[in-house]
Amino acid sequence: MAFVVCYSKSLSDHVKNGAIYLDQRFYELIFRYCRSEGSGFTVLRQVALLRYKSPTILLSTKQIPCLVDELERLEQANHTHPQILGLKDVSKTAMQTGYALSVSGDMYPELDGSLV
Repeated sequence: MAFVVCYSKSLSDHVKNGAIYLDQRFYELIFRYCRSEGSGFTVLRQVALLRYKSPTILLSTKQIPCLVDELERLEQANHTHPQILGLKDVSKTAMQTGYALSVSGDMYPELDGSLV
């Protein structure tokens, strides 16, 4: 599983303005640490729960600062991945331009429960 993240005004313009492609390793990281309800990661949890062919989600301009905060907390907990910085940069650009971020699952094998 991987993610396509785009700058969007609505779900209808998803993939018109590509922002970043988040790979399988990023998915594994947030699946492991962010997907449980009590994890304290509300935005990353939404992303971690996406599956291939799930409906695309739209992270609103109000959710994006929370996403940046969650990414920073993930890093502070020593959970690293090179794409965290890239997603933070994309999020900051979205905040500056007033765009939301649309996120969809891309075709990689989903986790089989081995990280549960």
